[in-house]
Amino acid sequence: MALTSANLVGYLRAEFKKASRLRVGLFFLQLAAAVPAAIAVLIPDHYGDVLYWLALAGAVLLLVWWFVNGRYTRIRNAAQAARRGALLLGGLDESLSPAEVDALHERFTVSAAEAKAEEKADYYATALPAGPPRLGEMLEESAFYSEQLQRISAVTMLAVLVVFAVVFVVITFGIAPYVGRDTGQAIVRVFLALLVFGMSADVIGAYRAHRDAANDIRDIRQRLKTADAARYPLADVLLTFVDYNAAVESAPESVPWAYELRAERLNERWAEYQRDRHARRAALGQRQ
Repeated sequence: MALTSANLVGYLRAEFKKASRLRVGLFFLQLAAAVPAAIAVLIPDHYGDVLYWLALAGAVLLLVWWFVNGRYTRIRNAAQAARRGALLLGGLDESLSPAEVDALHERFTVSAAEAKAEEKADYYATALPAGPPRLGEMLEESAFYSEQLQRISAVTMLAVLVVFAVVFVVITFGIAPYVGRDTGQAIVRVFLALLVFGMSADVIGAYRAHRDAANDIRDIRQRLKTADAARYPLADVLLTFVDYNAAVESAPESVPWAYELRAERLNERWAEYQRDRHARRAALGQRQ
């Protein structure tokens, strides 16, 4: 079955939805895997059987996380492949060879019916004819939303980090003065075990990755504005396409429901940007 840009939009939306749900699951699995370690510091040494069961539970949770993470990676890669294809086919109005279509179908994890339900005819707002300018506009639109979602994700991860730190600092150092020496030391051990969770979940790393990706995508958008003023030279468009792919594919998935919660505001901002771009082009005597 041949694939069009509209088909690929359906696949990318369906795959990204699955990836987003799995990312939430991975976060809670990491939290669950840290719980046995936190509990273990409170178990006296003579309860050896309990410690062994906790170790077994931690190992099982780690194994489950490993399998889920592998599934998440596969789904996210499928979504990224669909996104690249949707941009190229929609921008240049080219078709894929049967071999490439077959390769894409092998990568997808959703059914054709699931992808069909997610198709959206106006997913990209460009009205230009096929060619580098059309691809450039589609890239700019995709980059606009990607940058904003990465910034929202960065703020979210920073908030998680701050809440995490405040809660456990308050618990640990707020209770310690009112309990016995041994109990206080046990609470500190719990706090240190939970800090391990904070590092294993890589909240700090995710915050930095989201922030850096947003900055990289912002720079790509500036390059696309320059390319627009020069009527989108093919080499410029293709180079920004490659760099944009590298930026979004190296970044973590945006946090779940980021777009849904800010959709109205983001769409308003994009519509406003489009009006400004049309006015700029009109002033330069360019095409609309």
